[in-house]
Amino acid sequence: MALEHLHEHHIIHRSLKPEDLVLTDQGFIKLTDMGLSKVATGKTYTTCGTPDYFAPEVIASKGYTGAVDWWTLGILIFELMSGLPPFASEYPMEIYGKVMKGIERVPMPRQCGGDVGNLIKSLLKAVPSERLPMQSGGVNNLKQHKWFDNFNWDDFLSFKMDPPYKPVVKSKTDLANYSARKEDQPKLIDYHDPGTGWDKDFATLCRTQAADEASGGMHVEANHDLKRAPFK
Repeated sequence: MALEHLHEHHIIHRSLKPEDLVLTDQGFIKLTDMGLSKVATGKTYTTCGTPDYFAPEVIASKGYTGAVDWWTLGILIFELMSGLPPFASEYPMEIYGKVMKGIERVPMPRQCGGDVGNLIKSLLKAVPSERLPMQSGGVNNLKQHKWFDNFNWDDFLSFKMDPPYKPVVKSKTDLANYSARKEDQPKLIDYHDPGTGWDKDFATLCRTQAADEASGGMHVEANHDLKRAPFK
């Protein structure tokens, strides 16, 4: 519904991902982070977003339209169902290679089978015009998909639907839901100082390099050798 609203105003979001979704105190979802959004009545060519969510036309630099948002919706559904995006990799270039090979080359996890798998594949079409909401019928094609059987869009739009999860919010200034739980935080690696003094002049070197930037990129080392700074 949020993407439909944006597209009606010729706005492409370009950055859909789980981190951009928040819940109100009533349990209804909101799309946030408009930092990469753009008003576009035709194609736009800026490469931006999150690699795991890049559409093929973004990678190929062919120009793209609001169809990229429907691609990212397909990625989002896959990730929310299975825990990982379909083209995941530690290396962006590997992600791009997988994207260009297509969703048909991705083993579908059990959670992404059946009707939801069909919906995901209908959104992750390599050709933008073939994505479900881009075909004749528009967004209604998505709303009428079998995965949404028994989903009351009217109740959803009018906020009459009972949300499956309602966060506990004590007041308008209650930030408890934004505090990271200990079990969600990355594991810290214990550091043991080897006692070599390797970091003795670290702060001094940082100040020297910062001064170099301000003075045109020249600096004098401790041994008085004049060198070109290795950065601009």
